[in-house]
Amino acid sequence: MFEVTVSWTSKDLLAECAARGLVVKLDTVVATKPGGRHWHVGYPDRPGTLEITDTGREVSLKVATNRDGGWATALALELSSAKRPRTKR
Repeated sequence: MFEVTVSWTSKDLLAECAARGLVVKLDTVVATKPGGRHWHVGYPDRPGTLEITDTGREVSLKVATNRDGGWATALALELSSAKRPRTKR
């Protein structure tokens, strides 16, 4: 499993993922953190899931070991090392 806290906002992460062709497969709340949100994103035609969690205090990326799909951990590493969003606002 890979998990890291990032300096991105969840809005910017979701926009960057969309720009790369990923779609939101799950959008839910974080029951233990009022106002928190949790998303699963992935490619429409490929296995793998990147989880994005926004607790209101921090944003994290997570890839479960059995959900990498050959791309998710590499993308999480790339996004976590990026200083700022690449997408235009």
